[in-house]
Amino acid sequence: MIADDMWNDLFGGFDAMNRRFEEMFSRMTGPDVKTYGYTMYQGPDGVRHVREFGNTDGRPFLQAPSKDIFTDVATHGDSVVVTAELPGVPREDISITYRNGALNISAKTPGKEFSKDVALPCEVEPKSAKATYNNGVLEVVMDSKSKEEEGYTISLE
Repeated sequence: MIADDMWNDLFGGFDAMNRRFEEMFSRMTGPDVKTYGYTMYQGPDGVRHVREFGNTDGRPFLQAPSKDIFTDVATHGDSVVVTAELPGVPREDISITYRNGALNISAKTPGKEFSKDVALPCEVEPKSAKATYNNGVLEVVMDSKSKEEEGYTISLE
């Protein structure tokens, strides 16, 4: 058996499969295909940036806007930090409330409506909350309540 024949026997089917993939992907491009997304990054100066991309004018796949918000909750020492992504939402349209151990973040703008209750990992001091909003990223920082000990020993005098 010649080496070329053996190579064709092993890998010859890849050419046909590659042609099928190219044909399939060529049908997935063009003016009728809609894409949308955004990337988030923090620049060297510490400023966070949100950049949208795609060809749907901010309406992914021409669907109704989502009412959910992507959030992240973290604890840093004695603080709880909640980060939420609200791309394209003006600062004045954002509402943040604390109730029963959860933070509610909502925003209503023409064409976009978001709302989410974020459960917190521990009890917090709501009056210590500080919220910042920059480039579509909301960050709420709150002090966690100091946990009281389970019991307390009283000494006799």
